[in-house]
Parts: sequence; structure tokens; C-alpha cells
Amino acid sequence: MLNPLVTDIGPAMWKRVKSLEMSADSKRCHEAINELLGRTVLNGGKRLRPLLTYVMGEFLQVDADKLEIPAKSIEMVHAASLSHDDVIDQATQRRGNPSINVAATNKKAVLAGDYLLASVIVELTNTGNLELVKEMSHVIQDLAQGEWLQADASADRLYNHDILEKIALYKTASVMSWCCVAPGIMAGLNTKTLELLKEFGHNLGIGFQLVDDVLDFSGTSQKDQQLDLKNGIVNSVIYEWLLLNPAIHEQFNNGIDIYDLWNDKKESTGLDKAVEIVSMKAAAKLKRCHSILDELSAQLMIQLNISEKDLQKKRKPVEAIIKFLEKRNV
Repeated sequence: MLNPLVTDIGPAMWKRVKSLEMSADSKRCHEAINELLGRTVLNGGKRLRPLLTYVMGEFLQVDADKLEIPAKSIEMVHAASLSHDDVIDQATQRRGNPSINVAATNKKAVLAGDYLLASVIVELTNTGNLELVKEMSHVIQDLAQGEWLQADASADRLYNHDILEKIALYKTASVMSWCCVAPGIMAGLNTKTLELLKEFGHNLGIGFQLVDDVLDFSGTSQKDQQLDLKNGIVNSVIYEWLLLNPAIHEQFNNGIDIYDLWNDKKESTGLDKAVEIVSMKAAAKLKRCHSILDELSAQLMIQLNISEKDLQKKRKPVEAIIKFLEKRNV
């Protein structure tokens, strides 16, 4: 599905992303930990986050060789969150293979995730750039806070639009934000520009999550959606579906499991409309990304002393990622 991006981003950058070494420090890491991570959460994947880091770095005129540790770090933090999520969600599969908690144990899955997080902090600290360490610490905080907020919402059945957006912001958009802000920190950009980069990442991340929620109901596989429902998790599409069916929503609020309600009532009216509502919200977030790129371009022409023509060329790969997400939402 990523094939349409190849033309706009170019084979050299794809090669760099695909060849990114995704193992923990071999000098200190127990061999068994690396082996477990290598065949589970660090195995395969689209590597969209490292790709975004490199693409943003090119846009901000940061040497690609200097981005290896930031690009690797965000993918490892993402993998650590998957290790923990598989335990929390009692998952059995990931990408068609046994999930890390099944491949080992819940205890080893948690410890492997913890090791990844520690490795990231060590590697970033070794760069000597404490702003990068600080920014990554915020991402790790956000991931934990998002998981906590989602657990509270599931247990208390207190869902609303604000809570769902906060969960997406903490669990998905914080990671995307790093991919945009880290190259900006390395480029020495001013606070205003860094805030724009962070806003871009937040909108891209929330849009990405909304598109994923929609794809749960339009793709051929509903594995993740069914797992969420079994764990009492309501995503944005299910929430809109509940709002469009007040009687079903009342049953949910009165204690009926959302998994049972969905499987019993999924043919009820409103699902297509719910998908449409969430698709429109995703489109709005991604449209905002285009506007922020315009604002960033104006800032960068001044700060980096780059011509509009050169900047337009460098922003094309960034636009390709936005357009890829927009097409996924069609």
C-alpha cells in the first residue's frame, strides 16, 4: 500500500529507511531480548515513523546521516508500546505472527518493552542533545497517559469526543509529533517554528488514527477492531455509531458489553453515517497539515535562507505522506 509513495520520496530514502538497524545495543543487550524483539514487535512493519523523520529532516535541511538515531529511536519507542499493548490487550497475533506475549510471556514482553525504552534514552543521551532527550521523555509520558486514559474511559464508559481526541493525541499523535520536531531541534529552529512542527505532527497523527478507525470497518480484516471491542474499547467510529443509535447507547451505558452489542446490533442503521463522520474529521485534520506546511515554508525561507523553488522541491515528499493518508481514507 506504500508503493505510491516511492515515486515522490525516492529510492535512496526508502533504502535508508529499510536498512535502518533496529536492534538494541548489542554490547549490553541480552541476546535473548534482541532475538525476541527481532521476531515480534521489531519484525516488519511499514516504518512510517522513521520515514516521516527522514522526510521532515530533508525538508528542514538536516543531514540524513545525523537522523539515524532519532529515526531509530521513535520506531523503538513505538515497538516498546506495542510490547506493552499486547500484554494489556491480551493479544495473540501481530502482523499475522504470534504477539510478543504469546511468543514469550507477559513478564518478558513487559521487560523487553522496558529495555527498548531505556535503550532509546541511552542512545539519545549519547548524542549530547538534551533537548532531544527531553522531547522523547514527553512522548513516553504521553504514551503512558494515553493508555491510562483509554483504560479509564473503557472501565467507566465515559466516552466523548474530547476524550477520544486526547487518547489519539497521546497514543498516536505524540509519536508523529516527534518525527517532525526532532529534526527541527537538530536544525536549530526557533520556538515558533518548532511549535508549528509539533502542530503538524499532532494533526497528522490524529488524522492517521481516525483513518485507521475507519479502515477497521472498510477493510477485509477486522482483527484489531474485534480485539478492541472484546476489551471494551470504543473507537471513534463505534462512538459515532452509538450516538446515532440512542437506544443501543443507553444499553451500553447501562452495562451491556460493547462487544456483545456490536455483534448483535451491527446491522442497525448508522454505521455508514458513522464512518462518513469520522472520515470527514480525518480529512479536516489532514487538510490542516497542508495549511501548516504553507506556514512552515514561509518561516523556513527566512530562517534557513532557502529559495521558494528549492523549498517546494523538498516539501514534496512531506506532501506525499499526507496524500497517502488521504487516499487511505477514500
